[in-house]
Amino acid sequence: MFIHNFSYLKRFVQLILVVALLNINLTLASAGTDWDSALDDINGLHGNYTSLQVALKSDSSKIQMLRKQNNETLKSIHSVIESTDKVLLSRLSSEATSAQKKHAPLLDQYSTLSKQSTAAKKAKDFKTATLLDLRRNKLKAAVTLARTEIKAKTDAFATARKQTAAKIKPIKDALAPVTALKKQITAENKNIAVAQKVRSEADKQYKSAVKQGDAIKAVSEMRISYEQMKRIHDMHQNIYSWEQKISLALRSAESKLP
Repeated sequence: MFIHNFSYLKRFVQLILVVALLNINLTLASAGTDWDSALDDINGLHGNYTSLQVALKSDSSKIQMLRKQNNETLKSIHSVIESTDKVLLSRLSSEATSAQKKHAPLLDQYSTLSKQSTAAKKAKDFKTATLLDLRRNKLKAAVTLARTEIKAKTDAFATARKQTAAKIKPIKDALAPVTALKKQITAENKNIAVAQKVRSEADKQYKSAVKQGDAIKAVSEMRISYEQMKRIHDMHQNIYSWEQKISLALRSAESKLP
């Protein structure tokens, strides 16, 4: 009975070992299949990956060229805006300031005499008040002429400023979209930086997996990098489109230059 049981137990153990070995072989075979499949995926993805790398470089080059052109044009337009009627406005401003300075002592004297006369009248010192009024009134004609000159110079400057503002308003209106577009570009560049960071880490992990002969890990990281590259490519298209809109706004502004 004991011998029979022992023989049965022996056959049972042998059966378990056979099953275990079969499972190990199946696992190894599956792993080998997954590895081969991952290698095929890498080979299949490599062409698209390389093409997208070239596209990204082309995107960056086109964006940089258009942005440089736009920045130079915008700088030129601002230069024209700043120089429009600059000489005229500078002269009129200087004339208005000079007139005010020239007549300041006379106007200050007239104002002082008026205040002193008022104070004397309040103090019922009519004699002093009369003398002060006489001195003040003697200056009245000169004060009137001074005020007229100052007003004429000041009005001339103010009118010229309004005319210049009206002249450059269409230009500034045409440039209005540029600020908002530049903000969108700045925001998208930040998104690109985030995507690029993820891509760089995936590329790092991909190289590490290749060194370790881990095709499964390598293709996984390659896919992550590829997806980030597609996102960056799409964002490049957005930025280029916005730069084109800026270019159109600049051309519109240029057409309105004096």
